[in-house]
This record gives sequence, C-alpha cells and structure tokens, in this order.
Amino acid sequence: MNIQLNKTTILLLSGVMLIGLLLGYLIFGGSGHGHDDHSGHSHEMTTDANGNEVWTCSMHPSVREDGPGICPICAMDLIPASASGEDEGDFAMVMSESAVRLAEIQTVAAERMVPEKEIRLPGRVVADERNLSSITAHFPGRITRLDVNFTGMEVRRGDVLATIYSPELVAAQRELLEAIRFEESNPGMTEAAKSKLRQWELSENEIERIIESGDVQREIAVTAPASGVVIQRNVARNDYVQTGTVMFEIADLSNVWLQFEVYEDDISWILRGDAITFATRSNPGTTYETIAEFVDPVLNEQNRTVAVRASYSNNEGNLRPGQILSGTLKAAYHGEPQVMIPASSVLWTGPRSVVYVHDTSADGFRFEAREVEIGARAGDFFAVHSGIEEGEHVVSNGAFKIDSEMQLSDRFSMMNRNVLAPEDPHEREIEDVSEGVSDEFRSEFTALVETYLDVKDALVESDFETASELTGEMVAQLEAIGEHRNDGDAHMLWMETYGNIEGHLSAAAEAGDIEALRGEFRFLSDLFVDAVKAFGIEGVVYQQYCPMAFDDEGGYWLSREDQIMNPYLPETMLMCGEVIERIE
Repeated sequence: MNIQLNKTTILLLSGVMLIGLLLGYLIFGGSGHGHDDHSGHSHEMTTDANGNEVWTCSMHPSVREDGPGICPICAMDLIPASASGEDEGDFAMVMSESAVRLAEIQTVAAERMVPEKEIRLPGRVVADERNLSSITAHFPGRITRLDVNFTGMEVRRGDVLATIYSPELVAAQRELLEAIRFEESNPGMTEAAKSKLRQWELSENEIERIIESGDVQREIAVTAPASGVVIQRNVARNDYVQTGTVMFEIADLSNVWLQFEVYEDDISWILRGDAITFATRSNPGTTYETIAEFVDPVLNEQNRTVAVRASYSNNEGNLRPGQILSGTLKAAYHGEPQVMIPASSVLWTGPRSVVYVHDTSADGFRFEAREVEIGARAGDFFAVHSGIEEGEHVVSNGAFKIDSEMQLSDRFSMMNRNVLAPEDPHEREIEDVSEGVSDEFRSEFTALVETYLDVKDALVESDFETASELTGEMVAQLEAIGEHRNDGDAHMLWMETYGNIEGHLSAAAEAGDIEALRGEFRFLSDLFVDAVKAFGIEGVVYQQYCPMAFDDEGGYWLSREDQIMNPYLPETMLMCGEVIERIE
C-alpha cells in the first residue's frame, strides 16, 4: 500500500514538473540567458537578394549579417531583422526594449505652458542724472582760493567751493553804489544795477550787505548749490575762468541708478516693474532687490543690447558709481502659453532643428525624426512654433544616439548630408565679421581652436581616451567664452555658432567609441572652418579635405600644418586628403 502511494506521488510530482517546464517555455519563449526576449511578437524574417536571413543588432540597426552572432560594435547578440522595418521609412527607427534601455533613452510629453526664464543682466552703478549739479562761472575772473582741492570730497549745500576775483564784478558793485547816491532822482538806475548782480548769481543778502557797508567786495565766494560728492573738478588755484566755464560737478549719491544691459534676444522678456535681484563684487554673498523703472527704446547697435535702468536708495553708501553689478531677472513670457519641449531634445543643424518623437501608437519603440521651428529659449526648455503638438512624447535624453544610428542607416538625420544637404564649406562664402571681434574674444577663441587641433591629433593617433578628455575641455572652454560676445553682426553670428558648436561638443563628449567621436568631429570641423574664417584667430591653420571619409561622403578638418594627417581614416588612408585653403 505504501509502495503504491509512493508511485502515485512520484507520478503526480513528475506531471507538475512537466507542466511547469511547458509553461516556462511558453512564457519565456525558450530564450537562453543573455539573449533578447522576442516572445509575443510576430517577426517575418528579412532576407537579402539571395534569400538568406538577415540578422541585425537591436542597438545598431545598420549592422547586417547573414546569420546569428554578436554585434561587431557593441558585442550584443544579434537578432533576426524584422520585415516590419519597412514601416520605419526614412524618417523613423524601431528599437527593441533592451536597446532603448542600453541607450538610456528617455522621453517627456510636450506641454503647453507660459515660458519662464532666468535672465542674467550685467550692469554697473551710475550717478542719478537727476541729482547732478554743475557749478559754472557766471562772470569772468581768477580763482584766488580753492576750498575743494580734490575729486571725491563731500560737501554740503552752502559750503564754499572757491573764491573768485573779477574786475567786471568789482565794476558792477561800484555802479550799484553810485546808483544808490542818485537813487532819489533816478531809482531805475539802482534797480538796473541790482538786476545785473542778480544775473551773476549774487543773492539778495549779498547785495544788501554791499549797499549797507558801502564797500566793494573784491572777491566773491562760489558755494555748493546742493549736498553731495564732487565728482569732477576742472579748475585749480590762479586759473582764469570765462563766463560759462564748468568749474565743479557735484553728485548726490544718496540715490543711485543701476544700469543693466539686456541682450537683443531677451528684450521681449522684460517690462517696466519687473523685479531684479543683483549683487556686487565688493560684497559677495549679499543680494539686493530693485525694480526696473526704464527700458531704453533705442538699441545699442555696437553690442546689440538695450539699457534697463533702476533706482536704489544708497543712504549707507554701499554702492559707488562705476561698480560692476551682476543682475538676475526671473521673467515670465508676456504672451499666450506655448508648446514647450526640453532643450536637450533639440538637435541643431543651422537653420534646421531636428527632434525625435516617440510614436506611442506603434508596437514597441518607434522614434520619428521631425524638423521643427524653434522659438525662444526659456531656461532648459524651448518653445516650438511648429512640428510638435501638445502631448506628443519627445526624446529628452539619447537623441544624439538615435540620430547617429539614423545616419548610419542612411536615413533622415541631423548628420545625414544626403538628406539635409548642408552647403559645402569649401564653396560657401563666409561673412567676415572680424571688425566686430574684440582682442579678448579672439584670444579665447584661438585657445578653443588649439584644443580642437589637439583632438584632431588624438584622432590621428586613434587615442580615444585623450580625444574624449579634450572634447570635455572644449565644453568648459566654450562655456567660459559665453554666448554673448562681440559687437554688431559678429555678436549675432557668434550666438548662432555657439549653439551649433555646443550641441555637437556635448555629443562628442558623450561618444561611446572613437568612431562615434569621429562622426561628431566631422560636424565640429565644418563649424570651426566657418568660425575661423568669420572671426579670425591668432596664427595660421590649414583647411583640409578627404573625399574618401565616411563612405565617400567626404570630410573636412583643420590642421596646424599643411601635411595631410587624416583623422578619419588614420589606419587605412593616413595620407588621404588635400589642402583646401590656408587661413590666417
């Protein structure tokens, strides 16, 4: 009986185990450890012209092999290429879940909101023009005594600034005393003499003292009309002054003006009444607040800025004219809410901008490339004028990786010249804006170009680690230079160039292998060729070109010397290329 029970138990346990194995197979698709899970998907195998199955990499769809194996780029297991790939077209790419996870791709929904932006406002302290007093000579004379003998001296209203001897003033006093003697017979003569002295700014008390004493004052004191600080002294002792000579300027600094500069692309964000927070270098760690009182209606054509002015009560004397200020304004867009996407979603291509959109209606992960029209930048976001609708999911992290794969697959991408067809840097005419470039900027830009040339040399040596470190240094150098530099056309061109270089530099610094870095260096080179010609540098560089690079699409670069050392094909075609132009 016990033996029979044991046999029954064993049969039941065996049945349970078989059922469990069968269920496991159905659930997990029989895939082994380390392989992508393709269960739940119907894949019609893609075949080549000979009818052979095609295997690809979920991370690098450009890889095409005739059998299973590992990806030559990332060493992932190859998977059968799905015939559904034809649904991708030239403007989209389908990726597996594991590929999306490996590429760290993240998406966010485009939202309609009121753009907000933090604007940096460089500025300085200036004297309040309403509290300036100029002391001029009302009659010719000689300075016999100078009570204010240095600039910066504080004075109070009524203080004596200087003493003047004037023969004309002496003669006018004598006329007055003579008119007093004949006042009864000719009263009009006395009034005329008094009026002359009044025009010379003598007070009624001074005139009465002259009449009462009967003596002529040979010297007259010049007094301060207001309290403040002497900011300009134009006379010295024994100087001779003419009528109208400006002898002193006094500024009341109990209230000062704060003059900030707003760059042209930020003008629409600022209105009178906006709150501004600012700090000074002399008192780090302390912030002050004020209100914008005046926005200049005229643009400064040299530096492309508009002046924004605010007042500040300076009774404690903490602010001095000429001090540098660092202002900040947190502004909201003065208009209707707009569709906003993260700035990291936008790939710049000069006049075009590309954004990758996640098609949530498709099975799996399908990403579509869109050309969009970008509006104002608000912090870490851009307003989108066209190309993206509210609620659509855009790629906020990993867009450059998707774009690289699109380019390798010969599809529409920011980097695919066959589709976007940017102009040939060799044939394009570059505007020379070097006249608006400061010596300081040219020195900083030259240093950036030098680091670029070091990256080129590292790529020639196929030294990925050094090239990657140097691109990181270029990111820091570019940030130190800043976006708002130069004057006039040079300022506008640098803003556009800055954004383009920034996008490709970021991608280059994050490149996972040397070929990806070379791909970004190719587009950085086009930008640097244009920038060197437009802004100028200290020294000489050579523009060079290899028609064999990037599968015969060709590639440009800059070099310190005219000898060809190809950074794109150093292992196979090191000497491939030609010198296009010598730039200095």
